[in-house]
Amino acid sequence: MRILLRATNWVGDVVISLPALRALRSHHPKDHLAVLARPWVAELYRLLPEVDEVLVEEPKGRHAGAAGRAALASQLREKRFDRAILLPRSFATAWTAYRAGIPERWGYRGELRSPFLTHPVSPSRPPGEHELFRHLRLVAATGVPMPGVPDATWPVSAALRGAARAKLAESGLPDGPFAAAHVASFAHEAKRWPEERFAALFERLATERGLPVVLLGSATESPMNARVASLAPAARVFDLAGKTSLPEVLGIVASAELFVGNDSGLAHLANAAGTPTTVVFGPTDPDATRPWDGPRPDGRPVRLRVARERVLCAPCRFTRCPLDHACMKRVEVPTVLPPP
Repeated sequence: MRILLRATNWVGDVVISLPALRALRSHHPKDHLAVLARPWVAELYRLLPEVDEVLVEEPKGRHAGAAGRAALASQLREKRFDRAILLPRSFATAWTAYRAGIPERWGYRGELRSPFLTHPVSPSRPPGEHELFRHLRLVAATGVPMPGVPDATWPVSAALRGAARAKLAESGLPDGPFAAAHVASFAHEAKRWPEERFAALFERLATERGLPVVLLGSATESPMNARVASLAPAARVFDLAGKTSLPEVLGIVASAELFVGNDSGLAHLANAAGTPTTVVFGPTDPDATRPWDGPRPDGRPVRLRVARERVLCAPCRFTRCPLDHACMKRVEVPTVLPPP
């Protein structure tokens, strides 16, 4: 059988969906398993031994607009997949699989997409359930057994760690322990802990533990990193925003003494790699979207901390707080400071 898994679109969701991917691979060990992914996460899937083929969907490039989507459907048709499992719940993913003529098309109902699915699945879920199980349930609907222990770990090779160390040395970071951090949260402004709190945290990591800080992120986040660094004169801060690929970021967070950041994909990567991880949560729901802290199949201890101050208006769906941003401003530095 030739199986196509339409991947999730964001880094954190990629990590959360790993148990579903691995369950699918385990149940179909000899079948061809391809992943269709957006460009910014495709390079992560290429690191996974469970994946036989990575196809890239470029919504802002060759697959833009109606003509581009038709071209993507034609490309998939040529691959002659027998089954498509669509993790995203958008109309476009179902429409593309339908246009590609894939005989079996599995996905959750909603977004008016059911007519284009041969097997629409009910999206209902128990209250408080982690998002990881939503992906697992969809794969299980195809006949794949649910794993006893969901595997959301990300083994990092010695070669990748070595490449990360070379990138750090290139940036001027001396050899030795360091902390990694992500002070932004891409387009979700409401999820950002105040910059001055991050700066105070970095100064404490420097003065109390002697740890320099490596700031990660995209090129567009470099101005924010620069502001935080300027607010922390007592800290040694190295800004790598926009200077690393995602595989290099994975190698960096895997090599770090600890990771601290907002609710973002990089926190999921750090936790999956086994690095002690502290995540500041405010407007989003940690019960559903925190980095997975269930037992690790590799036996390593789970070292995840959620820093949070509960307020009546959280969780919410706002990307920019219309009130006083109390959910983040009430989180103090001692609450976020990782234990020694």
